[in-house]
Amino acid sequence: MIENGFEFVEKNGGASIIRVLDPGAVCVVPDTLGGLPVTELADRAFARTDIREVYLPKTLRRIGRYGFYNCEKLHTLHFYAETREIGGGIFNGCRKIREIYIHLDTDEKSALRDFVTEITDRVTVHSMISDGQGGEKEISRVVFPEFYDESIENSPARNLSFSIHGSGQKYRYCIIDKKIQYDKYDKVFFWEEIEEKVSDAAEIAINRLMFPHCLTASAKDKYEEYLLGNLHKVLLANLTNGENFRWVVNQYGERRNEQATPYLTEQQMDDLITESSKHKLPEISGMLLDLKRRLYPNKKKKFEF
Repeated sequence: MIENGFEFVEKNGGASIIRVLDPGAVCVVPDTLGGLPVTELADRAFARTDIREVYLPKTLRRIGRYGFYNCEKLHTLHFYAETREIGGGIFNGCRKIREIYIHLDTDEKSALRDFVTEITDRVTVHSMISDGQGGEKEISRVVFPEFYDESIENSPARNLSFSIHGSGQKYRYCIIDKKIQYDKYDKVFFWEEIEEKVSDAAEIAINRLMFPHCLTASAKDKYEEYLLGNLHKVLLANLTNGENFRWVVNQYGERRNEQATPYLTEQQMDDLITESSKHKLPEISGMLLDLKRRLYPNKKKKFEF
C-alpha cells in the first residue's frame, strides 16, 4: 500500500513503512497510515534518499537495520522516547549528522545510546520535555564528541593492536540504563580538555552551563574555570555562533580575577572587535564595544596647577 509517499504494510496491528518515496529535504513521518499507527520503519526504509532532516512520530516503536543507509545529506533527526528498538547500522554512510532532538517522558529514558553509538562524528543532543502547558522545553543540550578506531599491524608477528582516539566513546558510555548519567558525563570533561581543542571543549562547557540539568556545583565550577581561563579563545571560536557568544559575554564578559583585573585584556578586546568587523557582524561588534567601555572606561586627564 502507498499513501502520501510512504509504502507500507500492516504488521502486528500497526503500519510498517518499507520504503519512503522521494521524501524531499525535510520529511515528517505521519502518526498513521491507512488508519493504522505507524509503529515501524523497516530495514533500509530511508536508504539512499536525499533527506536532510527527519521527524519521526511518537507512535514509532522500531527502526530496522540500515534504516538511513547512505543518507549522505542527513543532518538532523527528531525522535521520541517511545522508539526503543534500533537495528544495527542505521546510520551507515551518514557523515553529516550533527543534531539529534529527543522528546522525552518524565523518566528521561530512551534509546539514545543506540543512536549515538552508531554515529562516530561529533553530534549535539537536545533533550526536550513537556513544559506542562501544551508545549515543550529544552532541559539539556549535550555534545558527544568524535571518536575513531585505529588498527596497527605489529610486524613481523603480524599481530593487530587496536586503539580508540578521541573522547567521544567515553562520553557515550555515560548513557546507562537508557538515561544520560550527567554526573558521569561531567567527569569526562577532564579528557576533553586534554584531547580536544579549546573550541570543542568550550562548546561542551557552554551547553552544560546554559542548560544546567542535573549539574552539580563542583561541575559548574570546573566548567566556569575552563571558560574563564580561555575566555579570549572561547569568544573568538564563537563569533559566528550568536547564541553562544551572547550568552558567554553576558555571563562572563565582565568577570574579574582575584586581583580585580578583567579576564579579557584591553588588547584582547581590540582583537575581538577587529575580528567581528572582519566577519561583518555589526551586532556582535556593538556588544563588544559596549563591553570594552565598561571594562576599560576612558580616564579623564588630570591637570596639576
